[in-house]
Amino acid sequence: MLRVLLVTHGGLGAALIETTVEILGPREGVEALSNRGLDRAGLVARLREQLEALPAEDGLLLLTDMPGGSTQLAARLALHGLPEPLAGRVWGPLAGVNLPLLLTALNRREGTPPQELLEILMDRGRAGIQVSP
Repeated sequence: MLRVLLVTHGGLGAALIETTVEILGPREGVEALSNRGLDRAGLVARLREQLEALPAEDGLLLLTDMPGGSTQLAARLALHGLPEPLAGRVWGPLAGVNLPLLLTALNRREGTPPQELLEILMDRGRAGIQVSP
């Protein structure tokens, strides 16, 4: 299974997951990690714990909320020096998560190669931002 981990500020990740459940129903293998109450080192440590607990048969898609933000930086730091073969099972971090991107990730994660899925998600995330006439 390709698991999905959202690393976000405050309650954003949990709210996005809650909303996807309302739309798609419950999905396995999707979690949120908030930076609430954590400094950078604390968030990196929590991320490393989650990465190291990844079941050997699973991969992980790592999504963060803001490009260049503390959550993306923490994700990059947590991935740095990750031992193989674990490092080869983690994709991302993809920054700028939004609801259309997350819905697409959950609908397409099985049967789509992870590197291809990242490209699809970047396109879907951008397409999900529109100005109504």
